[in-house]
Amino acid sequence: MTKEWQLQPTDESERQKQYAIVESLIEDFAEGSYAPPDVLITAVTQYFCIQDDAKNALKRFTTQLCGVHVDFDASDHPKIQTALVIGIVTAWASSETKNRYAAFRALVRNSWWIEQLWTKVAIVVALKNSSFKETLLNLAEEHFVDAEKKLLHEDCFDPSHQITLKEIWDGHYLDNRLDDSSWSWIELLTKLDSNKLLIWMNSTKSLALINRVLESPEFYRNYDLWEHFTLGSSLSFQSDGSWNGALLLPSLLRHGSEKILQLANGRENNSSKLEQHVSSMLACFVVTVAERSDFEGLFKRWGTWLTRQHLNFPDNNSHQMRPLSNQDILLALAEKVPLPYSPIISEEFNFSCESWFYQSMLAILHSNHPDKFPTPDVSAFIEEWNLTPAEWNSSKGKSLRNNVSEFRSPQPNSYACRVLGYSIALNDNFLNQWLDMWNSSIALREILEFHPIDRSSNEWGTSNASRLMRMLVDVGLGILICTADPQETFERLKKSAALFQELWKATTEMLSIDAYGEDFWPIMQQYLVIFRLRWTVEAKNAIEDHYCTWLDQAAYPTSRDTLGLVSSNSCSLIKLLPVLVQNQILEEDLKDLLNQAEIDLASLAMSAARYQNGPEMKFKIYSRHVNLIEKLARMSK
Repeated sequence: MTKEWQLQPTDESERQKQYAIVESLIEDFAEGSYAPPDVLITAVTQYFCIQDDAKNALKRFTTQLCGVHVDFDASDHPKIQTALVIGIVTAWASSETKNRYAAFRALVRNSWWIEQLWTKVAIVVALKNSSFKETLLNLAEEHFVDAEKKLLHEDCFDPSHQITLKEIWDGHYLDNRLDDSSWSWIELLTKLDSNKLLIWMNSTKSLALINRVLESPEFYRNYDLWEHFTLGSSLSFQSDGSWNGALLLPSLLRHGSEKILQLANGRENNSSKLEQHVSSMLACFVVTVAERSDFEGLFKRWGTWLTRQHLNFPDNNSHQMRPLSNQDILLALAEKVPLPYSPIISEEFNFSCESWFYQSMLAILHSNHPDKFPTPDVSAFIEEWNLTPAEWNSSKGKSLRNNVSEFRSPQPNSYACRVLGYSIALNDNFLNQWLDMWNSSIALREILEFHPIDRSSNEWGTSNASRLMRMLVDVGLGILICTADPQETFERLKKSAALFQELWKATTEMLSIDAYGEDFWPIMQQYLVIFRLRWTVEAKNAIEDHYCTWLDQAAYPTSRDTLGLVSSNSCSLIKLLPVLVQNQILEEDLKDLLNQAEIDLASLAMSAARYQNGPEMKFKIYSRHVNLIEKLARMSK
């Protein structure tokens, strides 16, 4: 029995009932218990000789068939239409099949039933008639040759331009609209000679045509067909992740993973039956991919792309029941990676942001399998930020800008930057490594402050410098999150405290010079205040060697000083207070900290009320801000 991607629906639709009738009659025809009437065969043969109007011919065939079989109650009955198709294909296959093809296609274009059923009948006839089978296979080959030429011409195919893996996995070169012109031939080839289709798909230069095949009903339903092609496609990767340009295997990986994700995200995602089916399909999928001899290189290259998808589109509901994600596929594949695992990667990674995503992939895998996957080597990542002022506008600077543009991080504390931060935090030298990147960015900060680039470059401007700085500091926040942890040693906690101070100084500087990050830097400062105040609050009742005690004693500015600095902008402080309460800082503790910082809550409440009455889009102060400050002001000291 064929294994299918989708679960069969539990309710039988009217279309399925009709199709059951169709299948029954075709099965009878295959077994020899049904034969089309001679009068129909004669009429169809005459049509092929004369080639009159196809619509009139179809009406004539139907009338003759209904006259012979009085038990067929209507001309639109699936049984009569199936009998009609059987008669037409039988007559077409009897002689001069190729010469009669144009007349046959005219019939197909004028009948939905013939269009849907002719291939199923033709397969039955071809399995008994070797000459007809050979003709069908030749017609199929001619179709794909013509289709490839047409698509390559439409795509302005340039042999010197190699399609990238990113283009394949991002789904570029998909048909702009659904094109089912090849579907009949795909069905014929998969049933009559699937290896012929596999050989052709391994050799074609048209990615659009490969995708057209993979979008066909045969690949939509049939998992076994996908498995056969995945195992049979040509070798595509070397062990270091180098790719030889083969199009088919990367396309099959994209198709298969999308099928599983679509299945898992279906409407029945609460169904235990569906969950079991998804788990089963994922297990089969992983086993199939892992059987390939180029699995190690495939894993490095495709795993890097899966990591890219996971970082840019993370699952933010990890505490709830959730469907399958790209990370689940990555981790399932990682289970199959043989030991020892070599982290060596191809130089191809260096020409794009793949090296960053590979670094992140190793960080994720190391956190799940520390004995199997080594910590990432971040030296190249650190070096990329080490640019002289002249290099910011060179190819090296352009490469860095392009890499940063691949990360979607409009707000601080993005998941992608946390993972990149974690990859650095795995090293004991994390403080100096981040400082190296920060100190190398002085030219960027000068660009933000003095805007010289706007007058000297057509490639990039001040907004690009802002984006680079936002990511750089956000990576620093990621390191802080990973190292300000109860599992860390005292020596690492001291470095984490020092990093906090550097991030505070960096954020304060950026607030004064980066107009493009006006929505980013205040939120970054909020995160730092939250960390600082939580260390103080937790240290108050903690034992002496608690990690928060170490951090509270070593980190500067102190909680009192941070609140005092933030209070210089009363609007920022008003927005901050509800955020602190949302992050498990009790109102009583917050009141104490505000008092220590000598912040006048009564005056602050009056300011909040004035901001609330001002333009909403400008100040974004609401009743919840005012109510909290008034409540804090009323609390006893």
